[in-house]
Amino acid sequence: MLVLAYVYMFPASYIPTQFKSYLPFVPTAALVFGFFFDLLTLNQPDALFENIVIIGYLLLSAITMLLLQARKNTESTNKRLVLLSILQFSFGNLASGLMILYAHSGTFAGSAIFIGMLALLLLSNELFRKRYARTHVRVTIWFVLLLTYSGLIVPILLNRIGAMVFVASALLALMITYAYIQLLSYVTQESFERARRNIIITVVAITLLFSGLYFSNLIPPVPLSLKHIGIYHSVVRTGNSYAATYEAPRWFEFWKDTSASFNNESDSTTFCFTSVYAPTKLATDIRHRWEKYDEITETWATIARIPFPITGGRKDGFRGYTQTSQVDDGTWRCSVETARGALIGRTVFEAQSGTPTLRSQEL
Repeated sequence: MLVLAYVYMFPASYIPTQFKSYLPFVPTAALVFGFFFDLLTLNQPDALFENIVIIGYLLLSAITMLLLQARKNTESTNKRLVLLSILQFSFGNLASGLMILYAHSGTFAGSAIFIGMLALLLLSNELFRKRYARTHVRVTIWFVLLLTYSGLIVPILLNRIGAMVFVASALLALMITYAYIQLLSYVTQESFERARRNIIITVVAITLLFSGLYFSNLIPPVPLSLKHIGIYHSVVRTGNSYAATYEAPRWFEFWKDTSASFNNESDSTTFCFTSVYAPTKLATDIRHRWEKYDEITETWATIARIPFPITGGRKDGFRGYTQTSQVDDGTWRCSVETARGALIGRTVFEAQSGTPTLRSQEL
């Protein structure tokens, strides 16, 4: 970014000759660096640093588009190319940052469509940057990123999640975008009516698409995220901690908290223990859905849905568990869902009759 600012502030003649040959690679290098930087630093949607970064990129891209719009009738110059590069840098880092934050919520299977959209936007940012010369394209991408961020931050500000909160976040993004379109119209040196009409139509269509994805539970349930899930043979609360017994996963299943094989003794109880992160002061209900796979119909049959409330503020997530004595031989899963049924996370295990080799753990 410092390099781009330097190029913008000074004429091309001021740039060292040996540096000019590397200029075409600066945006791509900045985008790759920004993605890995975001991957390492962005993990909590309610943290001050994460929000400063995202709001900063939104403001930077908005200001850059205003400058581009004001210079629209001027011939292509070195400064215009740099402005487009700054815009590409901002869009790319916004897309990567939001993709990472949303990927922390939900499961890959449940959120693949929405996360794939953000990933496609990130790739398109590099492959089709020449399209940024069109005002319609620039504002459309900016609105998608703003709407995505609004859906993340509004639940945190209101300390609630749900359909009405989503509607409020969409309305906020629409109002901000409408005000910004008016500002673009003011700085444009030529008629803006056709562009305004096309932008408004596209923005409304995108809002309807996002609404469809949300009410189909295809958008991750931000800002909730699953920190821990496991299947246990016993869970007992002792003060502020939980004492549990479990079967350890095999050595190569390093990503699992408990074994994918569950040896079940007669008349025993099975426990699903989870830790779900929620921002401070956010209170909501979640539920554990116990399901067994029916090999005849090749579908998952719901055996039990057990709700319980959670509150945010704990870094490692709000801990809770449910239990059932209905687990028999077969393939099972315990899913963690919001009250609306949006998937936060799940674990799958194979139950079989047998004597387990147990380990103890404090959760």
